[in-house]
Amino acid sequence: MFIHEVCKKCSLTKKAIYYYEKQGLIRPNIGENGYRNYSDEDVSTLKEIFVLRKLGLTISEIKNVLLSSNKAVSLLKYKYLMDLKREKVMEQQKCLELLIENYNVDKGIDYIDIHLNRSFTIKEKLIQAFPGVYGIFLSVHFGQFLNEKADTAEKEEAYGKIVDFLDKVRITWEMEKYLESVIPLTDQEVIEKMNMTFLNAVEDIENYIVNNQQEIEEYIKFRNSEDYKSTPAFKLQQLLVEFQKSSGYDEIFVENLKILSPSYLEYSEKLQEANKILLERYPQTAKFYRTFSKDG
Repeated sequence: MFIHEVCKKCSLTKKAIYYYEKQGLIRPNIGENGYRNYSDEDVSTLKEIFVLRKLGLTISEIKNVLLSSNKAVSLLKYKYLMDLKREKVMEQQKCLELLIENYNVDKGIDYIDIHLNRSFTIKEKLIQAFPGVYGIFLSVHFGQFLNEKADTAEKEEAYGKIVDFLDKVRITWEMEKYLESVIPLTDQEVIEKMNMTFLNAVEDIENYIVNNQQEIEEYIKFRNSEDYKSTPAFKLQQLLVEFQKSSGYDEIFVENLKILSPSYLEYSEKLQEANKILLERYPQTAKFYRTFSKDG
């Protein structure tokens, strides 16, 4: 089926369909004449994309749903996030009404402490608590594991230890500079794509190595080159490793994150196994082992 017919069936523009193809969501056959021929499966996928985009899911979230063995169950996560957003907006409106009626900031603070704070996800709370570069970096880097609330006493205690650690830890001016230059903090789509790549690799490392062998070998070659050593990414990697060794990052932040987020604990266990397999297959990666790991 040609694209003009697909556009009608899926209520999508040609540019949107080309974009979803570029993102790897569909893979139409391309004939010798250059025309794309879309299968019934492509059309079905595009209809799914149309619905999920209208519901506010990002491209990486849609990829996650499409790859899921149980799509209905995978959508529960996004419904949960929408419920949190709705709860938060309602409480924000009530607090605004309170301030409009009587602009008493102390009462506003009391209302936020009692009602509004409980509707924030862990990720949102971290961003609010640490508006600086490293706080944003951490919340984005681990964000897919923090879209829930600290809803037990054990989680509250773990969150408190993480906040205390981040508040006391010393970030050098040099490290902050390199974080700003290397981490694309404002490009959410790029960040989500990177996170999804890590998650997919860890989920099935053997298959990931088979399907990405050339890219992995090229990456290893680059990481061991003199050219890489002259990049800001190399300098940042050195600064991060030194920071993690000297600050208690693994012992305090990572260990409490495992308590705070069951999904991160599960990921961390799979990550250790993935790193073991990667090191066995590519022993030359040992020198930059920690930077493959999202623990480090």
